[in-house]
Amino acid sequence: MTPEMIDMLNTLIKEIEKTHDGSGGVGANDLIPGTVLCDDALLNELVFSMLLWESSFEHAKKAAGRISEELVDLNELRVCTGDELALIMGARMPRGGERARRLLRVLNEIYDRENTLSLSVFSEMSKREVQEYLEGIDGLPRFVSARVILLGLDWHAFPLDERLAKLLGSKNIITASEALNHQAAQLERGVRASDSLRTYSLIEHWAQNQRGSSRSPKPRSGKKTTKGVSS
Repeated sequence: MTPEMIDMLNTLIKEIEKTHDGSGGVGANDLIPGTVLCDDALLNELVFSMLLWESSFEHAKKAAGRISEELVDLNELRVCTGDELALIMGARMPRGGERARRLLRVLNEIYDRENTLSLSVFSEMSKREVQEYLEGIDGLPRFVSARVILLGLDWHAFPLDERLAKLLGSKNIITASEALNHQAAQLERGVRASDSLRTYSLIEHWAQNQRGSSRSPKPRSGKKTTKGVSS
């Protein structure tokens, strides 16, 4: 990030802070406290992050609730077909078919590696080893990997998907024409490690509010029209 981009990011954060005090987390424990998809906290965060990727708090929470209601555990989810899982998540889930196929590939690869559905092996790994492990999982978006690292392990990362990148690009905080991975790397370098959790949390909440604003119905003009006559 250029110094100008960093200044624009800092300006945006200050603007967000005027309407959002930073309370309210963005992790699975914060957003679905009554829904436990898995006893393994890191895997629970990974699965919820897969539901939030290119989505919204609203869609992710609803999908998590449906999964919890319909399936016994993640092992039952793991053996679903893509169509079955997409149906469980709901017809309104963005990129439902792709999301279902990716999540199934991710869980089955973790199971094949660990012979169980758990990421407890991360407790014995360095940050670099964890990054390499996650990057090696077919179908796992960088956004999800970064959330596991930032929210689950409290290490520096900056989760970014196309949804967030589009908003930040519109503010000239990142270069809109760059590849998503490069944009995420720019943010990781530009945001201090001590600020990464708060910065990401504020931007994620801001993005959710932007989504809500864009969907709000426009006020009617109050003018009534009849065929051929306006009043």
